[in-house]
Amino acid sequence: MTIKRTTSGPGLPGGFPFSLASEANGVCFVSGMPALDPEGKYHEGTFEEETALAWHNVTMIAHAAGFAVEEIVYVQCVVADITDYSSLNAWWRRQFPDPSTAPARFTFQAGALPFGAKVEIQAVAAHGT
Repeated sequence: MTIKRTTSGPGLPGGFPFSLASEANGVCFVSGMPALDPEGKYHEGTFEEETALAWHNVTMIAHAAGFAVEEIVYVQCVVADITDYSSLNAWWRRQFPDPSTAPARFTFQAGALPFGAKVEIQAVAAHGT
C-alpha cells in the first residue's frame, strides 16, 4: 500500500508537525483544522466566521490531495461550546441545502481547542469506484 501525504501547498496553513492529509487506496483523511490563515495563524471571529474558515481549510487541503469537495463523505466537527450546535446546523444547511448530498457528520464538544478556537473540522474523502 502506498500512502500519499500532503504537508504543504499554496494557500494551505503550514508549520505543523503532522500531515495536513494522508491518502491511501482512494481514501483521504484531512487533519482537523480550526480557523487558520495560510501562515497557520488563528483568526478569531464569530462562530460562523470561524466555521467558514475552518471548512475552507479542509476543502483546500482535500483539493491539494486530489479530492473534490463532493468526494467528502464524512466530517467531524469539534466545538468548544455545544450551545453552538444550532449555529453549526444553520451554517451546515446553507452549505448543503439538500441533505441527500451532504456528508455524514459527527459533532461533539471538547474541553478546549487549539488556539482557543470555537470549532475545528476534519474530514474523510473518497474517490468513487
